[in-house]
Amino acid sequence: MPSPARGNQAGFGLLEIIISVVLLGLVGSSTFYFLRSQSQTSGVGTDLSKGMFLGKRKLDSLRTMQYGFLAAGCDTVSRRYIRRWYVSTDLVADRKTVELLVSWPLSARHTITFNTVVGDDQYKAF
Repeated sequence: MPSPARGNQAGFGLLEIIISVVLLGLVGSSTFYFLRSQSQTSGVGTDLSKGMFLGKRKLDSLRTMQYGFLAAGCDTVSRRYIRRWYVSTDLVADRKTVELLVSWPLSARHTITFNTVVGDDQYKAF
């Protein structure tokens, strides 16, 4: 024998269903917003890591060049990262200062700067 319905509590009402849908929508949209922002943040971190790696790699190659051939220049890596290096000579100390800028203007307009000093140790006694 089926139990008799207790008043108007036979099932879910329209107001309860609307409130449930609204709450579910808020929770779902905030979750997707959080995941999207995490994805963008990790993309910026990846770009920063790649930019630093490319800068260090170029700086190492500039350090191994012969002192007399070290000059300013520019190149592009993966059509995304732009590397520019400037060389200034200190005639008194017989050293060259190298400033390397790595930038990626397409994704986030970031720039990293590296500086080093290169000396001509070919004729110096140790």
